[in-house]
Amino acid sequence: MRREAGMTLVEVMVSAVVLSLLMLALAASLRTFATTYTAVEQSADRTARLREVTYFLRHALREAYSPHRGAFHVSDSQISWLAPIDRVGAAGGVTWLRLRRAGDTVMLDFAIPDTQTAEKARTDPAWGDAIPSQILLENVRRFQVSAIKAPSRNGYSNDDEALKNELPPGVQLEWELEGMSWPPLIVAFDDYEMVR
Repeated sequence: MRREAGMTLVEVMVSAVVLSLLMLALAASLRTFATTYTAVEQSADRTARLREVTYFLRHALREAYSPHRGAFHVSDSQISWLAPIDRVGAAGGVTWLRLRRAGDTVMLDFAIPDTQTAEKARTDPAWGDAIPSQILLENVRRFQVSAIKAPSRNGYSNDDEALKNELPPGVQLEWELEGMSWPPLIVAFDDYEMVR
């Protein structure tokens, strides 16, 4: 009788266990790759969004102007100003803009100035009537606005009340998002004049 060569039951079981371990390792590595890819993609999307927001704010703030007292206002958590902007919604040209924190979001509000509102000091425009507010950033942990103090002959002006309503040399915006830090945005105003 001739002996037939083949695999024993033990050899089949050992090879099945080794194959199962290899498949388990492959599945775990694919799951890790997918998780890492998703995290990197989300981080890249947030970074791209921050770049877009930074670019827009730098452009919109740089062109801010203050035709009267009260046209520019800054506090710790919001800033409002007049600036010419490109078409937004159904409007364009000189527009009121307000950047503010609302909960864990940073909102951008718009208002169309009419001749009476534009010439009255400290008049609160009708925010969101013509153009809806936009969410610029989400998951915001900290948002702070500060005016850059104007230089004077004796150093820098310490008159914080004047800075709240007149166009200073520039502003600094700081924000911190959940799980992401970003450098402050410092913008000098094109219309600022050194006449003090």
